[in-house]
Amino acid sequence: MNRLIVPALSCALVFPALAFGAERVGNIGAANSAAFGTPPSASRHSLAPGLGVEKGERIDTSQEGNAQIVFNDTSTMTVGHNSSVTIDDFTYQGGGGSQGVRFAKGVLRFVGGGVSHQSGASLRTPTAAVGVRGGSVLMRIGGDCGTLVVHQVGIVRVDGAMGSSQILNRPGFGVCANENGVSEPFRVSGQTIAAITAEMASHGRQRGGARHLPANEAAAVALGDHAPASVQPTPGLDALGPVWAGNALVQSRANADNQPAPPPASPPARQPPTDEGPSTDYVAPPTTCPNCRLP
Repeated sequence: MNRLIVPALSCALVFPALAFGAERVGNIGAANSAAFGTPPSASRHSLAPGLGVEKGERIDTSQEGNAQIVFNDTSTMTVGHNSSVTIDDFTYQGGGGSQGVRFAKGVLRFVGGGVSHQSGASLRTPTAAVGVRGGSVLMRIGGDCGTLVVHQVGIVRVDGAMGSSQILNRPGFGVCANENGVSEPFRVSGQTIAAITAEMASHGRQRGGARHLPANEAAAVALGDHAPASVQPTPGLDALGPVWAGNALVQSRANADNQPAPPPASPPARQPPTDEGPSTDYVAPPTTCPNCRLP
């Protein structure tokens, strides 16, 4: 009997279970070094891949730590070094919902999923309220800029002090939001984008929680037969290319591993018999999508 109980206790220590009644909003896709979660109904614990994340949980990282959250709608949020975010709100029923994150310090990258494409996601900082519709955004808090918001994909709205507001829809452009309000959009330098990206990267031999690193051949097999779509960055924004490529890889794997399988497709319609021969199967062409303009 004891031999059966000990392993169960060990698993509970490594992967703490969600408290009774806790609302799970996603899971940890990757975590390096000192990254911690503090749910509203439990004590602070170290993060590890596969660990559940609940509504109201705060994620904190050290100077060497980082973490990635994969939400139930396939959106992802990468939390950089020395950062802190809180999952204030998340609901998703497969056709929209709500998503709200409070970003207190550091850097993050948000890649939208089902909620962002249908209803829009909200990211709040001490000096800005950022709405993301169907896209991706980089953010950094600190310095004279206050909150730096860098557009990557989709439509981003930034509201700030004194009723100021700006819409971002050009990749590589951003705004500063501080106590004086939201600035006019400007082109963010490749060096700045590279510096933000570096704040979310692993250091040295960190592996994001993976025990074994796959070789290139194994990684290609695991990702499937279809490579992520190629993204051509705007001229002069070369630093965005690796960011988008990394997002595509994460989304591809997250969609396959962390989400329920889609419902089975309906059988193809059949044409009625004609005088020229038996009926034949055919597949109707796809209908147009009013939201297809959003990535």
